[in-house]
Amino acid sequence: MQRNNTQLQPVLKIKQKLGFLKPMSLAKKLNLSKREDRKCTIADILLGHWQLISKGSFSFDNWAMQISTITGRTISGQGLWKRVARPEIVTYIRALLHRSFAQKYGSFMDSALFCHFDNVYVQDATHFSLPSCLSDVFPGSYSKRGDTACAKIQAIFNFKKGRFSDFALDSFRDNDQKDAYRFLGTLMEGDLIIRDLGYFVLDVFDRIDKGQAYFLSRFKYNILVHDAVTGEGLKLDACLKDKRELDIEVHLGREKRVKCRFVAIPLSDGIANERRRKAKRNRNKKSNHSKEYLNLLGYSIYITNVPKEVWTAPNIVQAYKARWYIEILFKSWKGNLRIKNDIPQRYINRQRAEFFFYSVLLMVNLLVIPIFNKAQQIIEKAGIAISIIKLSEIVRENMQMIVNEKINILEQIKYYAMYESRKDRINAMETIYFNIS
Repeated sequence: MQRNNTQLQPVLKIKQKLGFLKPMSLAKKLNLSKREDRKCTIADILLGHWQLISKGSFSFDNWAMQISTITGRTISGQGLWKRVARPEIVTYIRALLHRSFAQKYGSFMDSALFCHFDNVYVQDATHFSLPSCLSDVFPGSYSKRGDTACAKIQAIFNFKKGRFSDFALDSFRDNDQKDAYRFLGTLMEGDLIIRDLGYFVLDVFDRIDKGQAYFLSRFKYNILVHDAVTGEGLKLDACLKDKRELDIEVHLGREKRVKCRFVAIPLSDGIANERRRKAKRNRNKKSNHSKEYLNLLGYSIYITNVPKEVWTAPNIVQAYKARWYIEILFKSWKGNLRIKNDIPQRYINRQRAEFFFYSVLLMVNLLVIPIFNKAQQIIEKAGIAISIIKLSEIVRENMQMIVNEKINILEQIKYYAMYESRKDRINAMETIYFNIS
């Protein structure tokens, strides 16, 4: 196959991207490589691990064979196990991951909706069930059937730059509210962060506002709302009565009064009634939903400190849809990249589990996201969006050829990874990319 250097650009640079992270100097610093590696480097171990994703089963022998396809040299599974079993390996791979956050991929999203902000971050979490032997390290949900194990990945995606800015590996029982504080030191003046209800903490909103950054979140129904002028408590269902939408300045909270906009947009009767039916089915036996709460379920309600001259109420609804993108990324990880396939059910411990997760997250940041961004930049000129889910499947199926730089991946993406053209509904990426409602 004749290679086209322009088209293969995101593939040919994968080893250069690993080189940018200076893996060998870091390995020597952590005493992981005291002399020149004769059979394989740390980078080869990572690339071999990435190739395992398409195999659907894990063993150190299989991993060693993948490395041999890269290096042309043989390495035993036992020899590989000794290298990966060293206690410094998790510190090393985590450090490489954090170095990858400095990668520059160029502009990803030039939407007029976000032109007012320097950076637009979207934060969310996803879960991965693990063998029960890891329940002490990654405790899962409480179960009457015995101990369960579940890991949680906290991810923060920079929507304008098209790259992840932060990852954290926690357990299922580590709540999102605790993690809401972690990114405050990174958020700068003029930045925007979009989160769902799990991260709803009034103190965090207050700190973001005082730092002259911006937030956008769903509203939490049990929070007290006060008129911003009079300070009087508001009856929300009375405020919303006979109004198509509501956009007012309020103060939230009983003691800590956080000033923000309160924006409510009515839902269709069908969606509103379904939300009410679901609330009645799922409620705790000891609770009884109030009439006001059931009325509020007929609205999409948001809070933000973005001023009205920057966003109208419909703009807020549109901007919140950016969260769809990170949800789509999570779906592609689980369903198409199948990143849990290489976590064995036996002979697994905390160190190996953490290595597997951090290695795959590094692959997402250095390989999958750059390929997607490059392909989308080429294709979006025609007003077409690429499915990250379909792209992830193509990457998984061709991982060995991608790592060994033997495939024109963009040609396959342009043909097989685009959304189908449909007149009856708009897909999520069209909504995000082209501001189509």
